[in-house]
Amino acid sequence: MMNSKTTFKNSLLGRQRGVTLAELLVVIAISSILILISSLGIGIFFRKYRELSAWADLQTDAIDCINQIKNGIPVGPEGNKEYFGVVNAIDLELTNTTTNSSTGLRITPPSQSTLQTPDFAHFYLYDGAVRCNYSHHGVQIASPLYVFPKQENLDKVIVDKFLFTKVNDYADRDILVLQLELNARVRTGEDRYREVKFKTKMAKK
Repeated sequence: MMNSKTTFKNSLLGRQRGVTLAELLVVIAISSILILISSLGIGIFFRKYRELSAWADLQTDAIDCINQIKNGIPVGPEGNKEYFGVVNAIDLELTNTTTNSSTGLRITPPSQSTLQTPDFAHFYLYDGAVRCNYSHHGVQIASPLYVFPKQENLDKVIVDKFLFTKVNDYADRDILVLQLELNARVRTGEDRYREVKFKTKMAKK
């Protein structure tokens, strides 16, 4: 004679049934769809993250370029560096000029060499990059520097506009105030770009 516990257990087992093949296929299909949707979402997230990261780096590098032109590019050995820039220049000269604007700026710094070659820093646009050639204590560097973008980023960053304009309208030829327009873009994918545009003024002290 079965006791009550055995009867209850058998009734529970009797109500249990297995999973049919159709139900299993439905679960697999739903799981596959959810995994696919999640993968697409994660892919889009990382793509957007890379785009925004590249755009943020582009803005940072463009601002660094502007600040180097304004405050000075470091020249000379460690521990005895000088800065050749607009704010401490004794003379500014537009190069590659068209009327009152140019794609280049030659800076004469306050520290002058007693040798035949005078000190200078020349910022200019060449082949989609801002470069700088300079002479320090009469010695000119062998190869111009890549100011913006850096040489390792030439394949993904392009400078579209690098334009200096004389702002002060005095009768003399001295440049006291300049306006710089800097436009650049970074490649974030096939035929996809992010762009930055800056317009700023800088003046000699």
